[in-house]
Amino acid sequence: MNTSSTAASLSLPDGVLLEQVHGTDAIVVDVPSARAVVHLDGAHLTSWAPAGESDLLWLSPDSAFGLGEAIRGGIPLVGPWFGPGRDGSMTVKHGWLRNVRWELVSAALDGDDAVLELATPQDAAELSGTVVFRIGAELSVDLTLTAGARSLEIEAALHTYLAVDDVRRIAIQGLENAEYLDNTRGLAADVLGGEALRLTGSTDRIVDAHGEVTITDELASRRLVSTPRGTAKTIVWNPWDELVTGMADLPDSAWPEFVCIEPAVAKGAFVALEPGASHTLGVTYRIEH
Repeated sequence: MNTSSTAASLSLPDGVLLEQVHGTDAIVVDVPSARAVVHLDGAHLTSWAPAGESDLLWLSPDSAFGLGEAIRGGIPLVGPWFGPGRDGSMTVKHGWLRNVRWELVSAALDGDDAVLELATPQDAAELSGTVVFRIGAELSVDLTLTAGARSLEIEAALHTYLAVDDVRRIAIQGLENAEYLDNTRGLAADVLGGEALRLTGSTDRIVDAHGEVTITDELASRRLVSTPRGTAKTIVWNPWDELVTGMADLPDSAWPEFVCIEPAVAKGAFVALEPGASHTLGVTYRIEH
C-alpha cells in the first residue's frame, strides 16, 4: 500500500486533511490554535503559524518538491548522517531521511493541539524512523531513530529555517561563550563571545551547546524560542550573499529572510546505537512578544 493511500485510509480528525500542496501529498492542519503543512515526502514540515501570528518557518519560493527532492526551507529531517558524514565520504548530503516518502501512522486531536505521527517506509532496513509533530499554540517535533539488526553510529539534526525580517538585525541568545567548529574555515575550532550572537557574513557553525536559544527579531518585534531535547550541538547557518548565488533552489535576494538554528547530534557528538536501540532528538518552538 503506498503512502498516500495509507494516509487516506486513516480516519482523520476535524481540521486535519490530506491535500495536494505544491503538487505533492501533504497533511494540512487547520485547527483554532494553529495552521501547519507536513509533506509526506521527507516527513517535512513546511509551515507552522499559531493563531494570530505569521509563520515561524521560511520556505524558499524556488524549492523543488516531490519524491527524492530535498525541500528548501521548513524543517528538513537530517540523518542518519550530517553533511557529508563524519569522514566526509557520503555523496548524499545530510542523509536519506529527507529523500524518502514517509507514512502517516496516526493523526489525532489532543485538547487544542493536533498530533501527527509519521514513519519511514518498512523497507528502510538498517534504520527506522518515526517523527511526531504536536501542532498548536506551540510546535513540538520529536524524531526517533532506531537501529535495525546491526549497531550504528548516527548523526541527526532538525535543520529548521526560521523566518526573520532581516537576518542582519537579529540577536541570538543562549550560545554565549560556547566552543564551536567553523565550517566556513575548514571546521576550525573557535569560541563565541559572551554577548548575543549577531551574524555579519556567511555563517556555518557547529556550536557545543544544547540549551534553549532565543532569536530576537528586532524588526518584526517578536522572539522565536527554541527549546531542544536529546541534542548535543546547535548549528547556526546562513549562506549570506557570498554563497547564495551557488544555490539553485534559493533566490539570490532571499538570504536575509531566514536563519537556521538546528538542534543536532553531529560530528564528535554522534550517537552510537546497539541493535534495536533508539535515540530521540526533539525541539519545541514558541513565539513571544
